[in-house]
Amino acid sequence: MLHTLLLGLTWNPQVRGGLYVLTAVVILCGSGFLILGTNLGGRLGFQTAAAGLTGFLVIIGSVWWVYGIGPKGKAPTWVPKFQVQGDPGQVGGTILDGYPLDWKKLDLADPAVADALPISDNALTGGSKGGGTFKSSADFLPVAAVEKGGNTYGPFGVFNFRPLNLFHRVHYLVIQVQAVAHQEAIPGAAPPKPKVDPGATPVSVVMVRDLGSLRLNPAVFTIACGLLFGLLVYQLHTRDKELMALQAAAKQ
Repeated sequence: MLHTLLLGLTWNPQVRGGLYVLTAVVILCGSGFLILGTNLGGRLGFQTAAAGLTGFLVIIGSVWWVYGIGPKGKAPTWVPKFQVQGDPGQVGGTILDGYPLDWKKLDLADPAVADALPISDNALTGGSKGGGTFKSSADFLPVAAVEKGGNTYGPFGVFNFRPLNLFHRVHYLVIQVQAVAHQEAIPGAAPPKPKVDPGATPVSVVMVRDLGSLRLNPAVFTIACGLLFGLLVYQLHTRDKELMALQAAAKQ
């Protein structure tokens, strides 16, 4: 039975990882509580150790919160809204209002475009379900990209700098593609490089930026630990005031 249990712990990395964390918490936090408990008593030692632990967790959580690391939430991503065949300016509507004059042209090597290209490809081909405008991503090439919005600003339009620029305008991105021209392969030669068919109707994918909730988890963690830390510190402060009042009364 013991051999089977040890074999299971060796095989399952999740069980081993949980045991490592539990052992570290018991040794590190438990040793601090043991020292404080022998000097201050069990109740006061626990409150002091818990206040120190929650204060440390507040510091760690604040670092996670500021830099967007640690237990991350949902990452920002592009979400396809709809597709347009032909000139997007003829569609109109709230999103494409002022196209293309009020839109900023982007280079295809721009990081925002590079981040959105796999999503637009999936939308054009239909992904694993199929049924998209194109059969595969080899049937088209991106030819243009424009964006609108995405600006950040502070309260009442002032203090437009970090970390006070907490508000933002909706960020839209349009990626335009065209079908590739059919080229005959030459026997014994390298496959021809794909070229855009100039007579093909352009297809545009209109996307909106979902900012996600990357810092939500560390924010909730930091606030929760901060509330516990404040409660423990308040209890310690109340105890000190009561102790000082008793000492003052004893001297009279």
